[in-house]
Amino acid sequence: MTDFSRPYRSLICLALLFSSFTPVAGLTDEKESQAAKQKDRTEKLLKWTREFVKETRVAVHSGGGEQIGELKAEPVMRYSDEPRFISDATLWVWSVNSRPIAIQKVEVNDLVAVPLWTICFGSFAEKNVEVKWPSGHTFKSAEPGWVFEPIPDAEAPADRPAARSLQLRALSRRFSGNVYSVTQKSSIEMRLLPKPTYEYFDPETKLPIGAVFSFASNGTNPTIFVAIEARRNKEGRLSWYHAHTRMTSDTGALRLDDKTIWEFQEVKHENWLHFFLRRDIDFKE
Repeated sequence: MTDFSRPYRSLICLALLFSSFTPVAGLTDEKESQAAKQKDRTEKLLKWTREFVKETRVAVHSGGGEQIGELKAEPVMRYSDEPRFISDATLWVWSVNSRPIAIQKVEVNDLVAVPLWTICFGSFAEKNVEVKWPSGHTFKSAEPGWVFEPIPDAEAPADRPAARSLQLRALSRRFSGNVYSVTQKSSIEMRLLPKPTYEYFDPETKLPIGAVFSFASNGTNPTIFVAIEARRNKEGRLSWYHAHTRMTSDTGALRLDDKTIWEFQEVKHENWLHFFLRRDIDFKE
């Protein structure tokens, strides 16, 4: 007897086989489309940010004159912060004579329905700074950003670049801290990011003279910055010093060798500030 059902069974199997591939192809196309949209959004956000920071003027006032800060061409960091509804952000640095004088976050703020930018600026200068943004905002600091103090029991800065870099990283691990997050309503131990956020070098000897380290309470979003720098002490010998800058409205403390050396409480914006700008175009899909 001839089995007429066999060809039909084969056709059914083939139909099932081809139908199983169709959703996968559709999912792949959808993922590629979403990836393309995200890439386009990222490029647009970075383009706006780059133009904004290029038009930002940062100056250090000293002795009746001023020194204009030089903007580092590329952001020193890119990050996001989901608990704070920051989907994308960049970190920028200005310097004078190789030393950093200011740092600025430009964040995509998705906390409210209205699309916003958050601009967060912090002084690294040992004198007062004046800032003018293309948005019309201005700021004059009432206090220096950095006040350096010696790091106790630290070996003298090494003569070799690689050894100095290792010393900087080792010294950074002696610091720790915590913040009380208003958003998360809890005390959070900050995490030292593994690599320096910014390193700077002597223009003549090319030796590392300092580095800025970031402590974060959410992901890699810097909450406070600690600078470690090789400076000459009263006797004229090179020694390691540290300074710090806050960039958060949260309260907290910084510790050195588990001893509290700085408590930041009330926000007065003596040497840092933040403000919001409306994003004219929301690049979210």
